[in-house]
Amino acid sequence: VMSADLEKMYNAFLFQKVPQIWEDAAYPSLKPLGAWVNDLIARVEFMADWLQNGVRPSYWISAFFFPQGFITAVLQTHARKSMIPIDSLTFRTVVTSQRAEAVTHKPDNGVHIHGLFLQGCEWDWDQCRLAESEPGALFIQMPVIHLE
Repeated sequence: VMSADLEKMYNAFLFQKVPQIWEDAAYPSLKPLGAWVNDLIARVEFMADWLQNGVRPSYWISAFFFPQGFITAVLQTHARKSMIPIDSLTFRTVVTSQRAEAVTHKPDNGVHIHGLFLQGCEWDWDQCRLAESEPGALFIQMPVIHLE
């Protein structure tokens, strides 16, 4: 005999939707079930790699359920390192000309982040600025950003 929760989960699977019981415990997403599972696996792999191999050259900001917490931790780390009150710190944001795969070293100050996208424009890699997007291109990946 199937419980009501199992039946709801089964029905969600039939329509390629994330079951409500999973949505209640996970991050918000509008993706269908297959893409949601692939995204969850990628997030878990990112976190496992970070845990096993330590500080990363660039952080996939989209992997965080609460990226503001990560950003605050970066500020707190710098505040402790430099003995400056965290309340007086702000970020200097530098858009680099690198893709995430090309970043091999962590910066001396701050962090590199990747995983952000542009909508309605594209990134001109040669001139390092925003440009008109190609027709039909909805989302364009940003280069690595240095939060210093």
